[in-house]
Amino acid sequence: MVKQPKTTNGAQPSDAAPATSYVVGYGRPPAHTRFKPGHPGCGGRPKRQRNLRTVLEATLDERITIREGNRTRSVSKRDAIILRMVNDAVSGNAKAQSNLIALMRSHDLIGQPQDEADLQPFTADDLAIITDFLGRLENQEESTQPAASTENSDTEEAKSPGKESKETKS
Repeated sequence: MVKQPKTTNGAQPSDAAPATSYVVGYGRPPAHTRFKPGHPGCGGRPKRQRNLRTVLEATLDERITIREGNRTRSVSKRDAIILRMVNDAVSGNAKAQSNLIALMRSHDLIGQPQDEADLQPFTADDLAIITDFLGRLENQEESTQPAASTENSDTEEAKSPGKESKETKS
């Protein structure tokens, strides 16, 4: 074992860096005590805690594989949810239809339903048209009603004896 010569201040000379080129001081630790490259001292600064929004967005942006008929494709979970909601609504699921309509209204894809307070009252022209229509409808019913009433009276007479006989038997 070879002894190294001591300097006048008692420190051993370093082979890596001469003493004249590097001065140890505040914010300049000795070279042998510095953190090595790729090895942080105490793990570095801790990561922030993720909030619900970032976790939810990251989860909904994950890709999954779905199959449509014979074809498979990769979509995000968010797209898969919307695709499923639309398919259920089209197949006749009432709850999916109402959810889809509410979603479309919230994103201004369809208009809001009119309130009854916003409806305009009937004008004189509207009332004239309605009364004319009802008058024509009554005329049509009167022309078809006598033929229907004679058929009903014949069928009622034929049915009534059968009903009475059933009531007396029981």
